[in-house]
Amino acid sequence: MWIVILIIIGVFIVYKFGKNSGETIGRVQSDGGMRLKYATLVKNILEGHKDCQIMMETRTYLRIGVSNYGGSTIFHIQQCPNNIVMIDYDVANNPAVPQFSLRFTFPDTKDQDEMMDEICLAIQRKMMSLY
Repeated sequence: MWIVILIIIGVFIVYKFGKNSGETIGRVQSDGGMRLKYATLVKNILEGHKDCQIMMETRTYLRIGVSNYGGSTIFHIQQCPNNIVMIDYDVANNPAVPQFSLRFTFPDTKDQDEMMDEICLAIQRKMMSLY
């Protein structure tokens, strides 16, 4: 009896997760994919450093940044359910800056230049707090 109840609960959870994921993927695809949906944000990030590039792209995720002898600076852009975009900014292995991460969540309809302004301001505050 308990096994049947657990199986039903498990199937329900998998169904809900799959439904949300499918809706999210469908919305991104209808907007032309991650590169096109977040074109302004991607452009702003790529213009930040001459070696910056798109490192990975999936149906709901972009990794953009620089990784070289001076460490790595990476933006992770993840489309989430409920029209939310989550952006992580990670700095690692940099000889001049300690490792840190910042996380941002925005409605995916927010102006991408405003998103970038908020991200840059938070990065600036973090850098000032380090020194």
